[in-house]
Amino acid sequence: MYLRSMLKKNVRILFRVASVCSFLIVWEVQARPNIVVPDVHRQIHARLQEEQENNALFQNMVDSINNLKKVEADEPFELYPALDLYTSWDDAHVDPLRDKAPIPIPAEKDIDLSHFVAPIKGRINSPYGWRRRRMHKGVDIQLYKGDTVRAAFSGRVRIRKFERRGYGYYLVLRHSNGLETVYGHLSRFLVNQDDLVTAGQPIALGGSTGRSTGPHLHLEFRFMGIAIDPAKILDLQTFEPRNPQYHFIAAVEQKAQMGKAGRDSRSRAGGKNTAASSGNAFHKVRKGDTLGSIARQYGTSVSKLCRLNGLRSGSTLRIGQKIRYR
Repeated sequence: MYLRSMLKKNVRILFRVASVCSFLIVWEVQARPNIVVPDVHRQIHARLQEEQENNALFQNMVDSINNLKKVEADEPFELYPALDLYTSWDDAHVDPLRDKAPIPIPAEKDIDLSHFVAPIKGRINSPYGWRRRRMHKGVDIQLYKGDTVRAAFSGRVRIRKFERRGYGYYLVLRHSNGLETVYGHLSRFLVNQDDLVTAGQPIALGGSTGRSTGPHLHLEFRFMGIAIDPAKILDLQTFEPRNPQYHFIAAVEQKAQMGKAGRDSRSRAGGKNTAASSGNAFHKVRKGDTLGSIARQYGTSVSKLCRLNGLRSGSTLRIGQKIRYR
């Protein structure tokens, strides 16, 4: 009798445990969130996902889609954006003024940045500036192949092309504020030439096509063909605009692109500008800058900045102070 009662008691306990376990399993399955990917991206991303060493990187695309819900669709739309500035629509050259009759470029202009959306966020692999006697007219943002690239502003796709020895697969978008943005080394296009796009809309997938040593997005900001240092427009740590407007000054931006050539010519001619002939370069400290952010912006290290400027890693920077980074 004693054994029989103990057996019944144990069976009841086991039954209760099994019931609780079944409930937990059902709750886990129901509670687990499902990631739903739009059909327009599903097949392309599935293929690219298989090529990645770490499938968790696929989450970047999902995050990008979720971010679209935060974009305000109140930016003005134009059939051909900024046509009053450019007067024509060129689908052949990145520089829209190339091979054209001279067009007056405004000496100064305030460019609205209030509707900006980061195309992608990542570490800066290479900053804007001269390198090996070539002008690098944008910044290289690290990504993984298949990451979603989004439109920085609303506008229209002016160029959708492939350049084997340069940009690889690339897009050029023109925007109502007069800016044009260039997106290089893409792996797939998600828009067609002449498409109208909204700020934050997926326009391509990142890659490493063309003249590239690894997956990254080459991003340029141009105004009437003149490339602008993205670090002047954006905080490259947060990828937020530094100000609601960017004050474009043509003479300053043109000088920045011609500066290296000018320094080289002065050096060959025996010029006395020792800072120029030695290739020194300086960063003017802005609000929020730190030695770490400056080092990341120019692809160097905090220790090197300290050595070049006689500073310590904990030194306080003053707004307007010039920090030598090369």
